[in-house]
Amino acid sequence: MSIPRPAIFLDRDGTLNVEKGHIKRPDEFELLPGVGSALRRLYEAGFLLIVVTNQSVIARGLASAADVDAIHMRLRETLATDGVALDAIYVCPHFPERDLPGGRPELLRACECRKPGIGLIQQACRDFAIDQSRSWVIGDQARDVEMARRAGLRSILVQTGVDVKAQALAAKPDHVAADLAAAAAIVAADART
Repeated sequence: MSIPRPAIFLDRDGTLNVEKGHIKRPDEFELLPGVGSALRRLYEAGFLLIVVTNQSVIARGLASAADVDAIHMRLRETLATDGVALDAIYVCPHFPERDLPGGRPELLRACECRKPGIGLIQQACRDFAIDQSRSWVIGDQARDVEMARRAGLRSILVQTGVDVKAQALAAKPDHVAADLAAAAAIVAADART
């Protein structure tokens, strides 16, 4: 049996990449500055790197699961140039609005995997030996902070997304950081104590 490791559960849009609304193709994906080195620092500190992301573009009929996979391949390839490999990417393809024109009816439903639900974290914990007591959620939205709270994890709200100041006040994260590099510094400092 493997020894449990702590994990960093990472939001994607607005945390790892520039927030551009619904990203539908790999050429729309743009990594934020400093993300590769921040992730490498977290990995070197012993953390699993796991992306947990809502991708309603699939349910909305704006992109296929294969399109989202291609975007994630671009993410992995871009990070590889910085010597970083993600341990896993978990995607919620659902959207809770039933009557969405052009949507995929089988995916237009409430679910446990859509953040702030904790289904993606639960799946990761089934797939990996994760020490939840030392794990974190890093994201740019209130739903990331709420997911962390529901899962019993600590949270860091990064200010690289949209309307972060209002969200930080409403969500009450454990920490607020300017970007992923600053979040990695918080995690690293905590890991040394």
